[in-house]
Amino acid sequence: MSARAGFVRLLRAMLRRRGSHLFGMFLGWFVLWAALIYLLLDQTVPASDQGSLASLAAALMTAFGALFAFLTAFGINIEWGHHRDAEQTIGKEADAALRLAWASEALPEAGPRIRRDLADYLHSVIEDEWPTLAEGSAGSEETHDRVSALQVRVRSLASDPTIPHPVITDVLKALDALALARADRLNAAGHDLPLPLFLLAFISGVMLSINAVAVSLSFEPAYALLIGGLIVLIALDLALLVTIGSPFIGPLHVEPRALTRVLLHLEASRYGEIAPATEPPTPTIAPSTPLAERGPG
Repeated sequence: MSARAGFVRLLRAMLRRRGSHLFGMFLGWFVLWAALIYLLLDQTVPASDQGSLASLAAALMTAFGALFAFLTAFGINIEWGHHRDAEQTIGKEADAALRLAWASEALPEAGPRIRRDLADYLHSVIEDEWPTLAEGSAGSEETHDRVSALQVRVRSLASDPTIPHPVITDVLKALDALALARADRLNAAGHDLPLPLFLLAFISGVMLSINAVAVSLSFEPAYALLIGGLIVLIALDLALLVTIGSPFIGPLHVEPRALTRVLLHLEASRYGEIAPATEPPTPTIAPSTPLAERGPG
């Protein structure tokens, strides 16, 4: 159990590295490994038997090559799908926020306060909760308080007889969609590259490199270029697999651009006036600064 936890920590540490660093790390490891295996086989296998060993290794090259290609292609496809799903979830959350902002325009008295609470929620998602997504699906307590305050304000309007039923229905549907999209985003943040898949791909790459070195024993030194190309390809595939191993970690992580766009439009009053900023639900946390005042970045 402790060994598995250590592997998971190592994998999450690799997920935070740049793709070029991962490629260099894997390439250096496989070059060193291949050189050591070559020296070991060259010293331990008699010259008369090296041809037979090369023939046996050549017969296994296809099997190991197909296994490595399948595992890395399968893993890259699955992880890229997780990235795409996470981006779609962010789009759904932004769409729900937009629908809530539009629906609140039909509430002349409560609308500005709803839009202010929505803007505070989006601020909290971008500034407080987004950095926590790299650590898992726990989320931010500040953001939870913000969405709870928004829920209380909107649902308290359901008992107001002066508000038409279709209006409050649209607002509640948009609010529910916003809460569900946030839950889906947090679930996506809990996804990491499956450890067994990565280990299988890595081990198959190791076996493929061993067979390539064994095949090269009976060939001319110029064939080392082909072996080197194969090792570069193995390092590239593993680096790409790790780089996209989590939607919210690493250089290819998902950005909150859609949510930022809705927030900027809210603060520009494109969906109606918003109430002045108020203190956040937690007194120890300072009020958010509007993105328009902070500028880009």
